[in-house]
Amino acid sequence: MDRRHMIWPAVGTGERLAALLRDAAMSGENCTNGRGDEVIVNYLEWVGSQVRMLQSVLPPHDLDRLLTSPRYWAVLDNPVPTSTIVASVIEEVQFRVRLLSAAAEAVSSEVQAWRPRSGKFTNLVVPDTNFWMNVDQPLSTFDWQDLLESSPGPSFPSSGDEIRVVIPLLVIDELDHLGHRSDKRAKVNGVSKYLYGLLGDQPGVTQFIRQRSAGHGELTMQLLFEPLGHVRLSNNDDELVERAAVLRDFLGHPAQQVFFVTHDAGAAFRATNRGLMTRHLATPAR
Repeated sequence: MDRRHMIWPAVGTGERLAALLRDAAMSGENCTNGRGDEVIVNYLEWVGSQVRMLQSVLPPHDLDRLLTSPRYWAVLDNPVPTSTIVASVIEEVQFRVRLLSAAAEAVSSEVQAWRPRSGKFTNLVVPDTNFWMNVDQPLSTFDWQDLLESSPGPSFPSSGDEIRVVIPLLVIDELDHLGHRSDKRAKVNGVSKYLYGLLGDQPGVTQFIRQRSAGHGELTMQLLFEPLGHVRLSNNDDELVERAAVLRDFLGHPAQQVFFVTHDAGAAFRATNRGLMTRHLATPAR
């Protein structure tokens, strides 16, 4: 998948967005039929109708990238059917149809990338950066299901179903930043080596960690990328919680199976307020 074409909906699931993008591309294929004046009218009506359809799903900057380009506004301002303008409009429609189709394919591929590997459901677990800095057990044998079941908080993992540990890109960036501090370097290096060893070869692809066993589902891990050109929220806890909630909504995932793990009270409050199943852990004594 070419991640340059990936678009995350502001609301709704990825499946719905992919269907809307495919419909938009298909309806644009007939815009270039007819006389010059008809081509221009068809183009302007097509863009207008697709914007009305997509504006409740996509943020304005994605609408601009897909449909309302500078060329669109120029034609809207001067819809005179000269041969030059008509040729430009035909070229614009063809490009926009290709872009919409590529975006639909990218969204569909992302949905598929997060499908359960085994079992009916996936228990998604999003640990924040401080969890990785405070974990005091070997990462290679860490019991995620026990953590979710033994720590106080709403809901429980679906027994026997996959547990997928989600690593937002922000966590990787925060670990990189902490690695420049001499007092944190040894811990960061250990965590980074573990995560990169699992995720580095195929970023964004589900990586297998352990087979299912009695009472435990299969354990996997996956890196969560951000949209191209994404502007992060100023507060990192807000950003991390929001990425987890967006992923949940993108997949149409059962809310009771999306867990957020943290040692920080502020992050825990934010996660619970956003509808995540929060596990607020005590900070280990040093």
